[in-house]
Amino acid sequence: MRWSPIVLVVLMVLAVWYRAHTFAPDVRAVTGVDLWPRTVGASEPLDCDEAAYAYMGHRVLKGDALYRDLTEYKPPLGYWIYTAAVAAGGYRELAIRLMAIPFVLGTIAAVWWVAGRLGGPIAACLAAFLYILLSTDPFVFGNGSNMEHFINWFSILTLEMTIRGLDRDDRRWLFGAGVALGASAMVKQVALAQIVVILPALLLGRRASGDGAPRGTRRSIGDVLILGSGTALIAGVALAVVIARGAGPAAYQDIVLQARALATDTLPDPNQPSPAVRWLTGNADPKGNLPPPFGTTDYYVWWATGSWPLWLASAPALIYLTIGPRSDSRRRLAAGWTIAAWLQVILPGLYWPHYYLLPTPGVAIAVAVALADAIGSVRRVPSRRWLAGVAAFLLAVAVAGTTALQIRYYLAVPPAELTRRYKGGGQWIVLRQLGRELGRRCAGWDHPRLYVWGWQSPLHFYSGLDSPTRHFFVDNLLRDLADRDHPLIGPRVAEILDTLRRRPPELIFAGYPPFSGLRAFLPAHYRRTRFPGLWVRADVADRFEAPASTSATTAR
Repeated sequence: MRWSPIVLVVLMVLAVWYRAHTFAPDVRAVTGVDLWPRTVGASEPLDCDEAAYAYMGHRVLKGDALYRDLTEYKPPLGYWIYTAAVAAGGYRELAIRLMAIPFVLGTIAAVWWVAGRLGGPIAACLAAFLYILLSTDPFVFGNGSNMEHFINWFSILTLEMTIRGLDRDDRRWLFGAGVALGASAMVKQVALAQIVVILPALLLGRRASGDGAPRGTRRSIGDVLILGSGTALIAGVALAVVIARGAGPAAYQDIVLQARALATDTLPDPNQPSPAVRWLTGNADPKGNLPPPFGTTDYYVWWATGSWPLWLASAPALIYLTIGPRSDSRRRLAAGWTIAAWLQVILPGLYWPHYYLLPTPGVAIAVAVALADAIGSVRRVPSRRWLAGVAAFLLAVAVAGTTALQIRYYLAVPPAELTRRYKGGGQWIVLRQLGRELGRRCAGWDHPRLYVWGWQSPLHFYSGLDSPTRHFFVDNLLRDLADRDHPLIGPRVAEILDTLRRRPPELIFAGYPPFSGLRAFLPAHYRRTRFPGLWVRADVADRFEAPASTSATTAR
């Protein structure tokens, strides 16, 4: 096992280099060093989620409070991480790209430990390598800075510390597991789904030493309470901070009521796939065309395109961990944890590609342990040599196949082209260009504002223009029900209109068709521009259309 930590360090260095391909042009520009095979053009731009969260961090650093001044339906920890990244690296693209790396490295280390505990050093190193591939897969937006990277680290720590606590019969580890569980849930509520596996593991766990007898009802209940106290601690601290900022009622509206309504009241998309297959196919495009290999569309390619051999191999690998000849309580816990991660993909009912990052630590562990066991059986168990050899060969092919796909679809593709090919076309590239142009045209104005009716949050980030209202991002529920009598959406629409009338911003971008109130408001006070969807307030329209000043704002 002594060589395994050395391999882990090498793999972590590899992971940093591999992820940096996404922003390699920025690294080249700063350092003059080019270490990547396709460092051409610009770095990949931020997508709407990354830009929205970075914008929130920027606003918090300016004194605004989450929920009270910036409405969003997730708990606060993920936004605080973004705030810390902006504070440390500035309100710029590279800071957001670098932010995810420590969380990915932490997850790699935890995956290495769990796989090593279940299958030995070969499994540990192989799992770490597989997670590098899966966690950077552009088809699931893994090469970006999505909040799933934060959840994965906290969640895998929950699994690791639960195993340590059960192995050593040490409640300090169980308390730590509770803290990690609480932290993952403070990024996204759905991460609490792990509890459906962790609780049975504690209640039905065995003694770590002696005859392996049950640990006793009182001891097991005590373990659950210890873990629960860790979860309650982190949740309580987060709640206290939110309340201290004067955002308690607004947070309840967003995190509890709005989040629940998003899952239950959002109207189905046109031609939406059946729930029976949507978990596998993901979302269809507005015309109803499924992504490859189920159909033909350039809307969003199938989430498993770049790693389907490993996803396919993970199904028998998880079965093997659960009922295989070497299965034990720890292996069954890891398999159940992976299934709980799949539950987190399914529960929101939205099926965006980055949700599929959540099972990737478990997929890496399951395939690595199964392959390491198969290799060991070929060497040590003559009676199973033929079957183990076939299994080892097929799993090795899955590993090699996914490696080849990732080199082809990720490492061999110019960074900015990644978003064009795999993330809905060139929309993020266009928004980066338009945002910078808006910032350039508004340079020197007195605190100009931009309101976006849509998902085009990169306009805020790349222009440097703030929103006049806390409702700076339009989710599907707000979009669909803006003109309907909904108890949550009606007040939000009224608040948006009231703010626009009291403090009309210089610019309004209608990314979605405007709701009725906005549709009447725009032509009365604004002029259309040559940029589709963009309106400029009438009293500053001539100034906006005039040749822009050369004293442009610094490009982000």
